[in-house]
Amino acid sequence: MAWSGGPLCGSCNTYEGKSTAHSFLQNKEGAALHLLECRVCRERRTLPARYHAALVRMHVEATERHIVRTRRCRQVPWIEDVELAHGAYRFELSCWWHKATWTKDVTVAETATLVREFVDQALAAEQAGTVVPASRRPASDTTLQA
Repeated sequence: MAWSGGPLCGSCNTYEGKSTAHSFLQNKEGAALHLLECRVCRERRTLPARYHAALVRMHVEATERHIVRTRRCRQVPWIEDVELAHGAYRFELSCWWHKATWTKDVTVAETATLVREFVDQALAAEQAGTVVPASRRPASDTTLQA
């Protein structure tokens, strides 16, 4: 993959290289657009392969719940393991509130669809000139005095 840097500062580039893919996507403002600086990824509307499982994990965390007495549990499940086997990502999930465990398989085809939708949303936000910001502290606590 030909990568020539990105819109983030050197510190963020270092953060990308040293963080997990999951952490980078969740915690860095502009992470998707940073990754889409790669011409090939942008043209193919995808992300580098190491980010696919992380993106699917974020989707599973947001959508997967077990059933408790005919209702969906409201707790976010704990994902203990992710592995790629037989053309699918297998997630081992658990809910410590209800002592429930289960697995969720997401096929490579479903993963490709999720990645493409994520990239399309990032590109649409770029076109609109909006970026969903990460939480930030004020740059400085000092005030200017006249």
